Amino acid sequence: MKRIFTYLFLIFSLAALPATAQEVDMSYVFMDEDGEIIDNGSTVVRNVISVDDAGSEIINSGISVFNLAGSSSDYLKVHYVIERIDNGTYQICFPTNCNMQTKVGTYETGMGQLMADLQDIQSEWFPAADGECVVKLTIEIFSREGMFPPTYIHEAWGPTITVRFVKGAIDEPVYGDVTGDGEVNIVDVNFIISRILDPSSDVLAADANKDGEVNINDINTVIAVILNNN
Repeated sequence: MKRIFTYLFLIFSLAALPATAQEVDMSYVFMDEDGEIIDNGSTVVRNVISVDDAGSEIINSGISVFNLAGSSSDYLKVHYVIERIDNGTYQICFPTNCNMQTKVGTYETGMGQLMADLQDIQSEWFPAADGECVVKLTIEIFSREGMFPPTYIHEAWGPTITVRFVKGAIDEPVYGDVTGDGEVNIVDVNFIISRILDPSSDVLAADANKDGEVNINDINTVIAVILNNN
């Protein structure tokens, strides 16, 4: 009971803080293989396995970046957070160079312009065995000044989506489990608080109620799950 009162104290102490979810520029959006725009904050699941020319199994996200505004002067970078990778290798290619990772962490692609209005970002997982690879993708928009050397100026953050690559059975995530450890407890509350206090971090990772914003309502969501015994 004492711990619950601690939770409630944190809620009241943070109640006056503003929401820290940043305004999203929708000039560039993520699009699936059917030509449908993926809503900001959405999670898509990919579990279709194919085999590449080298004989390796591969699960492709089928995700592209689409120029919704029609402007061609912007420069883009895709930030990606690997939240889980049970085995194998994750690869992302954007706009022309490819990066490969085998560990959780925060990364980013190179800088460049779209080569067309619609460009495949070649986000894919090479699974070595059954498991999952969970990656959060965020678009960042820049303008450029000068040529030698160029200076890139941050203009806006674009949408964020999560891609779950799955080989084998699909386990549904636990509601309110923002840390991804399969449990809902004080660790999740602390995680949300840290994101509210530090808006420069990966804010949407703490979006417990999946409404596209991170604020006191997400803390309330986790508390409700804890009080109802998960």
